[in-house]
Amino acid sequence: MSSDTGVTVATAAEMSLISGTGPAAVLLVDLDARTVVYSNPVAEQLAPGVSLPVPLDAWSDAASLRDVDGAALSRTTHPLSRVARSSPVAGQAVSAARVSELGRQREPLWVIALPMLDAPMLQGHALVVLLPLRDRATAQAAVTAARSDADLRDRAVLATGLAFTVADARDDDLPLVWVNPAFTTTTGYSLEESVGRNCRFLQGSATDRTVVAEMRAGLAAGETVVTTVLNYRKDGTAFWNQLSMSPIHDASGELTHYVGIQADVTHRVAADAERDRALEAEREARRAAEEAHRETEVARARLALLAEATSQLAVTLDVAECRRRLVDLVVPSLADWVIVASTDAKGVVEHLSGKHRDPARAGEVERYVERLQAAIHPGGWVERLLGGSTARRIPDYGSAANRAERRTWVTDGGVLDESASLGAASVLMVPLPHRRQPRDLMILVRGEDSPAHTDDDLGVALDLGRRAGLILDNARLYQEQHRIAETLQRSLLPELPPLEGVTAAARYRASESGAEVGGDFYELVDLPGDAFGLAIGDVVGHDVLAAAAMGHLRGLLRACAWDTTRAHPHRVLERVDDLMAALRIPTLATLAYARLEQAPDGGWAMAYASAGHPPLMVRHPGGRVELLAHADDLLLGVQPGPRTSTWHHLEPGSTVLAYTDGLVERRGEDLGVGLERLRAAFEAAPVDVEGVCDHLLRLNGDSEDDVALLVVTV
Repeated sequence: MSSDTGVTVATAAEMSLISGTGPAAVLLVDLDARTVVYSNPVAEQLAPGVSLPVPLDAWSDAASLRDVDGAALSRTTHPLSRVARSSPVAGQAVSAARVSELGRQREPLWVIALPMLDAPMLQGHALVVLLPLRDRATAQAAVTAARSDADLRDRAVLATGLAFTVADARDDDLPLVWVNPAFTTTTGYSLEESVGRNCRFLQGSATDRTVVAEMRAGLAAGETVVTTVLNYRKDGTAFWNQLSMSPIHDASGELTHYVGIQADVTHRVAADAERDRALEAEREARRAAEEAHRETEVARARLALLAEATSQLAVTLDVAECRRRLVDLVVPSLADWVIVASTDAKGVVEHLSGKHRDPARAGEVERYVERLQAAIHPGGWVERLLGGSTARRIPDYGSAANRAERRTWVTDGGVLDESASLGAASVLMVPLPHRRQPRDLMILVRGEDSPAHTDDDLGVALDLGRRAGLILDNARLYQEQHRIAETLQRSLLPELPPLEGVTAAARYRASESGAEVGGDFYELVDLPGDAFGLAIGDVVGHDVLAAAAMGHLRGLLRACAWDTTRAHPHRVLERVDDLMAALRIPTLATLAYARLEQAPDGGWAMAYASAGHPPLMVRHPGGRVELLAHADDLLLGVQPGPRTSTWHHLEPGSTVLAYTDGLVERRGEDLGVGLERLRAAFEAAPVDVEGVCDHLLRLNGDSEDDVALLVVTV
């Protein structure tokens, strides 16, 4: 990455994506006393006149904080009351009503809260950060109008990836005393490697020293610092770090700490730089056209073509659809007919598509494409056609000299006659660039009745080819990642084992948010002693990290379930909790685990424990559905401790349903409504387990959450 001033200035707007144009409000909360013991100047402007320490709810009322439905936070369970219970808040929308640096009237904010259980000098405290949103008008309407706003969801996902640090301001070198797991994920440096060191260890050879000097001056003055700087990870790779440092003072006014909020904005910085280069190239093209007095209708039409190409191609991530739109754009403006050839990484043509300006000749083009595909020499075909050039313009394509060269391109000379019958007098060959090498080639053909291609036509085609190539490459990369995500999810979900006296079926469905992997999972384990276990779980998150954490958790669960000395489900969950803490697996998850074995009366004895998971349901042989009573213990990963099991007796023919919250939860709806909806649907579902799964999945619709369900009949 470049560290020149242009790139740094271009990335200044990145801070506004998360924290708006103003700094963040920072609170330090004493968890035992449930009081705010420190607020930075921005937070003081949110709640003016409040003397610290003050109860958390009282501070919330003074700042007039409300949730997305307009209810005062002090009267709800979301989100500040949760941090008072030592629960982290990954990112939730609230609004405040004060005149401050954050703006006037009611302002939308994002609350992020992290219990600082292992921070020196700050144990028993939590860090609460209120981040202003970027587009205030849009965000205000979204906060008051709908919980399901996609823009807010995107910000929430972004917020959960923020890295937080705390530095000791009483030491001149400002050493770190605490970092959150996101800091380790972003930088590669663990808590142990970071604590005691100044953050300068993230700097490197290309870090802008001017930016560093400005940061040092601001920190030395005890001021809030907001900037974007080029940093380096532990493995040496560079990334753009969006940084905000807020001072913390004690009750006597002494500066004691600096709270840092960091985010990796490398991709957005690169995108901005690429966008600026593209805009500058377009400005240069316009200036050249004006200086040469060639602002004719033809030139304007070509500029319109490029603009239309960008808008048409950039809105799809489907490779086939992108090619179709491309050929629609160039015919008839640049060609009477066109062929687009796509190759694999070894240069072998794997796909040809074409179009003629005359719809009546579509069949001829299809037959030509099929015959050409069969006649192409294997390997290096694009390079052979370009003949070592970046692109080619062949105005006398039909000449005898050119025919001799063209004969070397194919194994069947009859293909040349077919191209001549379609009309081939002038040809442009333009590569569509890939990140490493050309993988696509666009062949633009005009017949005898059309004017031959000019150098201007070639320039337009090259510009169009560059844009189309990058977009096609992005679409191809997206599809590859999509396939990887699907493969990963399939590999993480188990095949249900055959069990005597048991029939089972399971389903997993990704949410409509676009993520193909997530943390929802199910498990059916054949246990020693004619018993089996069933589990359903949900790791926090909807991405590859959540899926990876889910894989770890499934492995721990299976191992603990096989430990016959801890057969009771609550013992299994306690052991999983202990291992997560010992192995430092930084994740939160809900989990329900049940152990079933046949009872002497021919029924089944089921013991069941829950770590914050929605209750299992049982459909009795007569059709009545019962929600199983259970002790709803803490989520896994919060705090290891004692758990409880509940015992149930199942008659033969009973069906157990385990599911994740995506099947019942809806925004703005009480959970009890969703549970009753599921209970009624389960009661009306078919008898067979496969039919039950398909029937219940219809409840999911376009849920924003992943869904996993497991149905077992004994």
